[in-house]
Amino acid sequence: MKKRFIITLVVVIALVLIVGIIAIGIGLYHDFKQESELISECEQIKELTNEENLDTEKINEMLTRRISDGEYLQVEEALKEYLTARFQNITKISEILNNEKLENILTIDNYKNDGPEFATTKEYIENTKQELQDLKKRYEELFTEETVMSYINNKNLDSYYVDFYKQELIGNPEDSKDNIVEHEIDGIITILNSYNSVIDFLITNKNSWKIEGENIVFANQESSEKFLELINDMLENIPGTLIEKDFGTYEIPVDWIESVAHSTNDKFFYVKEGQENENRPDNISVNEGTNKYPADEHEKFRSAILNQLSMQIGGDENVELNANGSNTKNGYVVYTFNIKDKDTTTTQYYIVGDYKYVLIHETTFGDSNETDSAAQKIIDTFKWKEQEE
Repeated sequence: MKKRFIITLVVVIALVLIVGIIAIGIGLYHDFKQESELISECEQIKELTNEENLDTEKINEMLTRRISDGEYLQVEEALKEYLTARFQNITKISEILNNEKLENILTIDNYKNDGPEFATTKEYIENTKQELQDLKKRYEELFTEETVMSYINNKNLDSYYVDFYKQELIGNPEDSKDNIVEHEIDGIITILNSYNSVIDFLITNKNSWKIEGENIVFANQESSEKFLELINDMLENIPGTLIEKDFGTYEIPVDWIESVAHSTNDKFFYVKEGQENENRPDNISVNEGTNKYPADEHEKFRSAILNQLSMQIGGDENVELNANGSNTKNGYVVYTFNIKDKDTTTTQYYIVGDYKYVLIHETTFGDSNETDSAAQKIIDTFKWKEQEE
């Protein structure tokens, strides 16, 4: 009898252990499933918010729904509260950048309707600048660890769930940050400042201009020339498209594009939009290279390049070679080598670094003013990668 009792007790204990193991297994499976689903959900939301044409309805649906329970529900809530803040921020930025009012400030209709005092225009410019500055600041804050963790720290969760949120769902927030967003905000603020200068000029000289038909007409040549000078300054300072490469960043004009068909992994070609399929479009290529000279021995680098080009040209009297040196707007030494023959002009701009260089190679087949300006924008805006960080 005692033996039977012991056997029965052992069986009961074994059954309890088996049930416990099964329960633990089911619990672990459920946790693993929730983690996998949350990771997938997070990746989908990030992909949707990075698309060029945003599906706002789908994004909002995913941000407001809940697919978890228990502690994972709190993790999901923290995640989606954070992603919602990011989405709302970028949506508001996009709305301002694409607002038609920006394009209409310097139009004849606005001169007619709001001039000569331009009270509404001035208020719009100042309010928009302030709003963009606030949104940019918030955008930067949203990618700091302090802000990221603020959404989970108030949930009073075990460190395991906090680590899951931080490491598996969020990762390094800097990796998700898009420098182009800040660049575009700065660009619009620059444009608004230029608009402001033009409007201030029209206010100050309100008795010296009038609208005739679809034109603004000035009472004297001096005012007309000053107005055109302000407009030209504005056009010259319009920010370009920011290009980010492993070696650095630079801008190209907004109406230029990268020619994917001709670019490689380490050499990038740019042409004016609409000319990419032409047989011989004017073009600019950009690539990084290494040399054996430190930055403070840049003149030796110049001599080496000049000797190399002279040897390539040889004694060809139909080819003209000119060389000069200067500094970029960011303080780098740049050497320019201009080679002309009867059909083609090739200009090589070497921005010299420490045992390295970036070559901006311009090729033109006729009037080169526009391509010269595009190359100059690349040179003026170039920054080595270490300076970006």
